[in-house]
Amino acid sequence: MTTTETVTLISIGLTFFVGVFNLIITFRNVRKTAFINSVTSSRIKYIQDLRESISRFCALAYSYNNRVYKLEKAEVWELHKEADTLKFLIRLYLNPEDEYWDNKIINLIDQILLKSDKDPTEQINELITITQYLLKLEWEGAKRESEIGIISDVEKRELYNKYVERHKKAVAKR
Repeated sequence: MTTTETVTLISIGLTFFVGVFNLIITFRNVRKTAFINSVTSSRIKYIQDLRESISRFCALAYSYNNRVYKLEKAEVWELHKEADTLKFLIRLYLNPEDEYWDNKIINLIDQILLKSDKDPTEQINELITITQYLLKLEWEGAKRESEIGIISDVEKRELYNKYVERHKKAVAKR
């Protein structure tokens, strides 16, 4: 075998290995991108669904409190049934191990009772405020993941703590 043939053979071999290496890297990147896109779109759907459920629950509690004396017994039953459905749906969206956001939301929902003798406006406003900060936290997490990929546990914790502090400041201003 001549030197030219050896160089050609080595060049072909190197080109083949570089091509295979690029194929493997491309495949990994495509899988990683697909995973990130899937997680990000799921987080955005979660944000939308939780926002809708909280909104419906608050509207139901508020309007019930203002109309209870004008309602028939069957209407009261239907409102209680819908409120219970939303209450349980919202609880299923939340993490029972999260001490700051999720458990506070669960407790507030439990406090907002459909009773005519108690005005739920204060608890509704508190529920809306804490939910706004939770949804903003989730949105920021989704944006970061879509920009840079999977974020580390340290970055998640920093983002979490940032929004806990923002919420605490907002509550303290009231």
